[in-house]
Amino acid sequence: MTPDHHSDDFATARLDDTVSLRSAAREARATLYAVLNRLELNDLEGEEQPYIDDCLGALAILEEALRRSV
Repeated sequence: MTPDHHSDDFATARLDDTVSLRSAAREARATLYAVLNRLELNDLEGEEQPYIDDCLGALAILEEALRRSV
């Protein structure tokens, strides 16, 4: 099911939902940093670079979302 961003339900989301989403984003960020650290430590030949780049991209998206949610 795709959320309808123009519906009244979406516009009047409860504060609890926002706090839960922010908390989930912070957990995801922490997990991505842990994965990124492991990848960087074990990547001796550059084979993991595409995964490192994916983690960095996802982190940038989460950081922006968290910055805007304050």
